[in-house]
Amino acid sequence: ETGAGKSLLLGALGLLLGERGTTDLLRAGADELRVVGVFEIDRTTTRQRIEQLLDTSLPDSEIILARRFNRSGRTAAYVNDQPVAVATLRQLGSLLVDVHGQRESAALIEPAYQLELLDSFGDLHRYRKAYVEKAQQLRTARRRYAELVAAREQRQRELALVKFEREELDGAKLEPGEREELSRERERLANAQELQTFAQSGYVSLYDDEGSAAERIGKVLRDTERWIELDPELAAVAGILESIQENLRDTAQKVRRLGDRWEADPVRLLEVESRLQFLRKLELKYRKSVDDLIVYRIGLDEKENKLQQQEDDLTGLERELADLLRQTNEVGRELSKQRQKIAKRFAAETQKQLADLGM
Repeated sequence: ETGAGKSLLLGALGLLLGERGTTDLLRAGADELRVVGVFEIDRTTTRQRIEQLLDTSLPDSEIILARRFNRSGRTAAYVNDQPVAVATLRQLGSLLVDVHGQRESAALIEPAYQLELLDSFGDLHRYRKAYVEKAQQLRTARRRYAELVAAREQRQRELALVKFEREELDGAKLEPGEREELSRERERLANAQELQTFAQSGYVSLYDDEGSAAERIGKVLRDTERWIELDPELAAVAGILESIQENLRDTAQKVRRLGDRWEADPVRLLEVESRLQFLRKLELKYRKSVDDLIVYRIGLDEKENKLQQQEDDLTGLERELADLLRQTNEVGRELSKQRQKIAKRFAAETQKQLADLGM
């Protein structure tokens, strides 16, 4: 509407709905102004949006907005007697009031607002909510699908590498501590002749030679036994010497047996050196020790399962997308059908109201 006298009303309403206040709004001689507005909420969706904005439930269908402004520029805002930010009044204002000017475009020409009016008039929000939820699910699934498709080439390269490494490491037949054990064996085989010489010399010196340790201990033992009658305490000495003699015999036999085991074996030495060379190459390639490679091989199974699961997810998402698209279209068609049905009644009611207004 137009005409004189509305400026004060619109100024007060603007202040109530969060516009910036100016001191020229104050009456002469007054230090403060206060504006209060009571709004009737007759649309369920508007009420829900207001409650969501305020993060509280409204006790009834009315909401009371208040604004205070003083000459020093200080301001305060209230909703149902509870202090709020001025920005909250602005947000509420967009839900509660639509001010129309002579040359201003009103919300009525906006398609989104027209649909909001139609849905409120026909109580179609449950259909609209169902469609929005399905559409959101569809968008989420499409984003996930796009991510998996974009990463598919890289994932397939990783899968091929994992399978190759798994086969290579399985073929290597790695054993914990293998490299250290083979290194010791190589040293034994490389020094087999020297070890045999040591074993033979050691056996002879301990047990099988004139003047050996065993022979000397035996002579001392015999002399000790001859003098026991003169000093019985020598019996304990004889017992110790017998134990030493027995230990020397066992030790000499063990050295001889080890010498038999330390036989030179050029074929086995070649096998050990070849295996060690293979292990060194494997360690250099993967930059891991043999023991770490065993752990790494176990992790390849988990990595392959994860990559394969992503491939399976992609296939499953294709089916899910098709199903979600079908469901979204079904819900959308039902919403459209209900809107078309309500639109006829809405148009008739609107024309009746316009006729009553002489428009």
